[in-house]
Amino acid sequence: TLIKRMMIKCADVANPCRPLELCIEWAGRISEEYFAQTDEEKRQGLPVVMPVFDRNTCSIPKSQISFIDYFITDMFDAWDAFAHLPVLMQHLGNNYKHWKTLDDLKCKSLRLPSE
Repeated sequence: TLIKRMMIKCADVANPCRPLELCIEWAGRISEEYFAQTDEEKRQGLPVVMPVFDRNTCSIPKSQISFIDYFITDMFDAWDAFAHLPVLMQHLGNNYKHWKTLDDLKCKSLRLPSE
């Protein structure tokens, strides 16, 4: 059962391990979901659960870097040691570089403005 749980969890959060265009698409979708939640919490005068997802100030690259650093890397390193997933790990490395490049350039969106 532990292996099944790990597989389901990895599948649930595998966005950073997908090819770059899919990773970008899903990062945009989840960010928009969180932006909408923050907008609605503000509209209703509720406490904002995820203040980092204010659409006016959020850096999507920073949010993706943090997600990868805090949740994904160790989990997928362990899963890779068990199941040997070199393609997923390559995508993870490439996607991390994408987000890091955008962050280094102070870009807060999914892509550079010229793309």
